[in-house]
Amino acid sequence: MKITLHDIRYLVFLPAFFLATAVSAERTFKWFDEAGNVHYGDRVPPRYVHKERRELNEQGRTVKVYAAPKTPEEKAKARRLAELEAAEKERSRKRAIHDRSLLATYSSEVDMLMARDGKIANVDALIQLTNSRIENSRKRLLKLETEAAEFERSGKPVPKILQNQITTARVQIKENETFVVTKEKEKQTISDQFSADISRFRELKGL
Repeated sequence: MKITLHDIRYLVFLPAFFLATAVSAERTFKWFDEAGNVHYGDRVPPRYVHKERRELNEQGRTVKVYAAPKTPEEKAKARRLAELEAAEKERSRKRAIHDRSLLATYSSEVDMLMARDGKIANVDALIQLTNSRIENSRKRLLKLETEAAEFERSGKPVPKILQNQITTARVQIKENETFVVTKEKEKQTISDQFSADISRFRELKGL
């Protein structure tokens, strides 16, 4: 019997065909209906393709799970959880960087106390300087307001330049007072931060 090229191709692909058929026949799916009843079959009905289903092997073990599409609420919850996880990872990363910085910058708790006191002293110096400027501005404002009152008592209009000088002095006083309040808060922030850093330093050092 003469074997043609067509026969050779058929003989080559025939085992693969039977293997694919056998694999397909071995595939069993498991799914549940609306009432919670379990079903098995080699094909999942179209009405259940959007529900969770499982692919089983010949021993009945799950080899693959096809998850049901998430609802908008489930997707939103998953996004929130992912955001919280990312935020926690970022906090951990920053904490690790801060810990390394503490250990590299300070050799003892005394060093940290000296650094704290030095920073607070610098802020105190700025506050004192600003308070001095406020006092000088108040004296100048009093003088300007006295001049303006003299014009008013004499029945003359207060010169525009004098009005502008009074306004400028008042603005400068207000800005400097705000600056002092900000610096007082900064001192407290420095103190609080060093308290937390000292506590963490003790933990890292095992003190």
